[in-house]
Amino acid sequence: MANINFAKKTIDNSTDNIPVHKILIVDDDQSIHDVTDIAINAMEFLDFKLQIFSAFSAKEAKEILHNEKDIALALIDVVMETPEAGLDLVQYIRHDLKNKTIRLIIRTGQANDFPQMQVIQHYDINDFKEKTELTIERLFTTIRSSVKQYEQLLELQNKFEDTYKQLTTNALTMLPNRIKLIEDFSNQSNHTLILLDIVGFSGINDANGYVVGDFVLKELAGFLSSMYSRDFKVYHLNNDLFALVTLEENLDNIIEIVENIKKDISQLHIVTNNFNKTIQTTIGVAHQTDTDIVRKAELALKEARSTGKNQIKYYSSDLKIIQQISNTNKWAPIIQHALEHDELISYAQPIHNTKDNTIDKYELLVRLKHKETIYAPLDFLPAAEHSGNLYNIFKFMFKEGCRLSSRTGNRYSINIGDSDFNNEGLLPYIESTLREYNVDPTLLSLEVLEYNAITRSKEMKEKVMKIHTLGIEFVVDDFGVQCSNFAQTEFLPITTLKIDGSFIKNLPESRDSQIVVKTIQTFAREKGLKLVAEFVCDEKVYNKVKELGIEFVQGYYLGEPIATT
Repeated sequence: MANINFAKKTIDNSTDNIPVHKILIVDDDQSIHDVTDIAINAMEFLDFKLQIFSAFSAKEAKEILHNEKDIALALIDVVMETPEAGLDLVQYIRHDLKNKTIRLIIRTGQANDFPQMQVIQHYDINDFKEKTELTIERLFTTIRSSVKQYEQLLELQNKFEDTYKQLTTNALTMLPNRIKLIEDFSNQSNHTLILLDIVGFSGINDANGYVVGDFVLKELAGFLSSMYSRDFKVYHLNNDLFALVTLEENLDNIIEIVENIKKDISQLHIVTNNFNKTIQTTIGVAHQTDTDIVRKAELALKEARSTGKNQIKYYSSDLKIIQQISNTNKWAPIIQHALEHDELISYAQPIHNTKDNTIDKYELLVRLKHKETIYAPLDFLPAAEHSGNLYNIFKFMFKEGCRLSSRTGNRYSINIGDSDFNNEGLLPYIESTLREYNVDPTLLSLEVLEYNAITRSKEMKEKVMKIHTLGIEFVVDDFGVQCSNFAQTEFLPITTLKIDGSFIKNLPESRDSQIVVKTIQTFAREKGLKLVAEFVCDEKVYNKVKELGIEFVQGYYLGEPIATT
């Protein structure tokens, strides 16, 4: 067994708090240990003390290194139980123990057998000394410089560890963050990732302030850690998004586990100041069967959000969001090519007046030509929205409306979406295009989709009012599906409502559709708004619309969309 000796030389009491550093002497010659011990005891280091460990073989040295992780310096003989035992020990320290901070000095009495340059070149050591070379003075210098190097390396390592911890830890909850999650998954396989998103968290911040919001996050972090840390590693990725990663692989009952986690969270009462509520979560789950598990769990979570609040979705290749991404990847370059090479086409569909069967105006509908095939909006507009090209398509269609109105004197209606109103260049573009074609703005109208949230944005409402001031009308499209439409007519300069086609196409047979349409009629009459019935597909529907007294109609029965010239 290895002998453990302590330096007999001590420092006075005024320096008792100075650090103690460990030195390992590895040599099979007892006299070397004795001489080294005597020499070190004669030394006086002002800013540290020494604790000396003695090993008489590489095997004994390994035992000491296994128990003592913070040895600063090892003086190692080469020839011990084997001719190269010391060099093998160096390899063990650097590669097996992965210890890069300990200073290693080869001290040999057979220098000719182990050329210094060759040893230094092939082994990760810090110095090479002949035993006869290490006088007390040189040994003092070697020990002091080695210990100082070790202290500097420790300081750098501690700074690195502190920086690494800051980079991989959420500052609010002190849980590992997204960076740490991605790093951990680079070394894992067959684990399950559960993403948990707090439903309506932005509303908690808005209604109660960020102090309460932060308290909610810390409470949930503590709850997840206390409840599930035995089976999961808990992460706080960002904002209101948390993650659980299974510690075991291939859990058979993961679906039941996730359901129970969701239920447990829903029963957590969070109380602070004037806040006393439970929270709900939307959850996305992915299994580690191949790569990109974080992305897959995020896709599952996005799908869960799109299907409603408080949902759970598991990743699979048939998720709608996957199909959406695939569709966007397919169509985005085609749309860009069409915009750059004039392959977008405007089609016009007439809107008839039922009283005199005249054409009141036309709705402009976009089409895309690709490889001699004409595609309808349903094929490419979702991809245009997700790829950021919806506004460019609107610009093309508005310019077409101005061109056609200027040439024919007819009235044209152009569809506009949420993202278009958010574009800072919208109003200047409308104004410049009206001037370019010298068109009467009252010949144009913009059809706003019913799910627009314009009424919630002061800036968007102001932009709508400025556009209306130019003389352009506003129409609410697909009216009746959501209650928000009624609010739009209260706060926006709406002149016309287009009843959603889902209520019109079954109007003759559906009592419910008739009730909805009559309700909308009453509302429009009280507000002084025009009504357009969309999706008039046959004579039976047309006659029912006329019977109800709806003034304007649009649909394939009255006229299909035709390419403009």
